[in-house]
Amino acid sequence: MRKRIGVLTGGGDTSALNATLKGIALKAEELGFELIGFMEGWRGVLEGGRYCVLTPDLIDENYGGTLLKSSRTNLIAANRLDEAIENLKKIGIDGLIPIGGDDTMTVSVELSKQFIMASVTKTIDNDVGLNPPEGSAVNYSKMFNYFCPGFPTAASRLIRYVQDLRTTAYSHNRIFFVEAMGRDAGWLTLASAYGHADLIVVPEIPYEPDRLAEAIRRKHIENENVVVVVSEGIRNQKGELMITSKKELDAFGHTRPGGCSEIIAEAMRLRLSKEFPSATFRHIILGHLQRCGSPIALDRDCAIKAGELAVRALDEGQLNGVATIMRTETGMEPVLYPMDQVIKRDENNKVIPRSLDLRFYNVEDYQISPAGTGYFRPIFGDLTKLPTHDLGTANFGVI
Repeated sequence: MRKRIGVLTGGGDTSALNATLKGIALKAEELGFELIGFMEGWRGVLEGGRYCVLTPDLIDENYGGTLLKSSRTNLIAANRLDEAIENLKKIGIDGLIPIGGDDTMTVSVELSKQFIMASVTKTIDNDVGLNPPEGSAVNYSKMFNYFCPGFPTAASRLIRYVQDLRTTAYSHNRIFFVEAMGRDAGWLTLASAYGHADLIVVPEIPYEPDRLAEAIRRKHIENENVVVVVSEGIRNQKGELMITSKKELDAFGHTRPGGCSEIIAEAMRLRLSKEFPSATFRHIILGHLQRCGSPIALDRDCAIKAGELAVRALDEGQLNGVATIMRTETGMEPVLYPMDQVIKRDENNKVIPRSLDLRFYNVEDYQISPAGTGYFRPIFGDLTKLPTHDLGTANFGVI
């Protein structure tokens, strides 16, 4: 009998999801498997009949988002794991490939105790995996899940937006506060160093308004304009999100962050009001502009290979593993590892998001560290210097 495997995409969309689906579909076709795609993540599994037969010709790996759509359905909180497993069996699924971030992986961990699984990570936050072993020297090859498919493209978009904002910041001596995604981790925000962000504020370090104001003052003296990039998940000294609403909790209990850039811009305006006009301060929330659109080549190609690897794992009986992107001597390659080797879980078996490795961040200067540029080098190359405008030889007239 022909083997039947399933796939679903859970949580927020990324630019590389269809590329992962393409890799899964290609390898499934090569091995003679029938591939069933569940619509809207775990919701499609619960609703039984919400699936389609996927073939490679249906999937465009260069198109962002997910053909299968997605949702933040939580089988654990709803106490419906057994129902989901029963539906998978009724449809005749021999093995399942969930594609998702820490919340989707949390459900996968529980489901894998009773069902055959192989997972693929995705998230623009880059917070699924384990950082290199602690120590002064960073061994990048020991970083499990070097990046999550979807992250390189989102980072490249943020880099471009920050870089482009410099022209208007220069033209009007502005101080811009650009808000990047990242509820728990500052990976995406740190990437803005490649767009020449002057100051980078990450959620791993408590927000200190007075210290940030002084850093902005110094930078404006140097450049007469400043671009500050902040993570949406910035927290105060008590560890509290700057903006939170219990009315907007998702199925996994997360509040929807966003809007802290406006609060920070206002706080800086008040602290620096004697030195700069109010019009100097502007905030921009990039939001979903970071996760939409087509993937960059590196992201797409790694996602395809990761999808192929997950199917091969099911075929070879390597069960309950995660297709993990690793940095090797020959480049970025997906490798299958047991789930416990790729992620950490808390006492409730919930996946713990991976924080930004603070060796990659210079806390005092609000900037990327040499180890951080070493991390990004195989993704974006060498970090160049901020282009400067020199009007030293211009002849200014006075009326």
